[in-house]
Parts: sequence; structure tokens; C-alpha cells
Amino acid sequence: MKKFLTTLIFSVFTAVVCLLPFSLTTMAVAADPYGLQKTKNLTQFKGTTKTLPELIGSIVSVALSLIGFVFLVLALYAGFKWMTAQGEAKEVTKAKDTLVNATIGIILIVAAYAITNFVFTDIIPQIN
Repeated sequence: MKKFLTTLIFSVFTAVVCLLPFSLTTMAVAADPYGLQKTKNLTQFKGTTKTLPELIGSIVSVALSLIGFVFLVLALYAGFKWMTAQGEAKEVTKAKDTLVNATIGIILIVAAYAITNFVFTDIIPQIN
């Protein structure tokens, strides 16, 4: 139980330290603390329409962000399981397998995106 509490405290401390710069940058805006004035005056999306390739690019961008978040969650989960395994070889092996599989998955996804991006931005325009 003591190891669990220590791990939990360390995780919360790390999260606070990592998120502190983001909260400080938003607190620095004193004149418009909630960002509502910028939102009220936002005109960049008025009257604009996206083409099909732009829409697909936006969807792919959001999907890749979600996949990166899933990888982060899996990596944190595997690390937590590994640290709380308390020397049990079976639990350590499961945690290692989770981490290795998540890493292989993210490498495959990034490689597929890089190949597709290369084909569509460099090869197809030269053919046309």
C-alpha cells in the first residue's frame, strides 16, 4: 500500500509540474482572463468552406491526435503495472508486452502516415 501511495503522489506531482507552464500562460492574460473577447471577434471561420482534401486532412489530424493519446495512456498504464508488480514475473511480463505492443503500434501508424504523406505530396504531383 505504501508503494501505491508513493507512486500515486509521484504521478500527481509529475502531472502538476508538466501542466504548470500551460496554466501560467493562460493566467498571464489579465485584460481578458477567459479569452472571450478573442472568441467574440473571431472571424476566420465565417463564410469559409473546406474542400474535400482539406476536410479529410483535418479528420486524419484529429484521428492521429487521438491515436497518440491512446498510446500515451497505454504507455502510462504499462509503466504503472510494471512499477506496481512487486517482483511478480508474470505481471512484469504483461506490462512489458503491453508497452512493446503499444510502441510497435504507434511506429506502424506513424510509418503509414509518413508513407502516405510522401506519396500524396511528392509523387502524385510529379505524375500530374
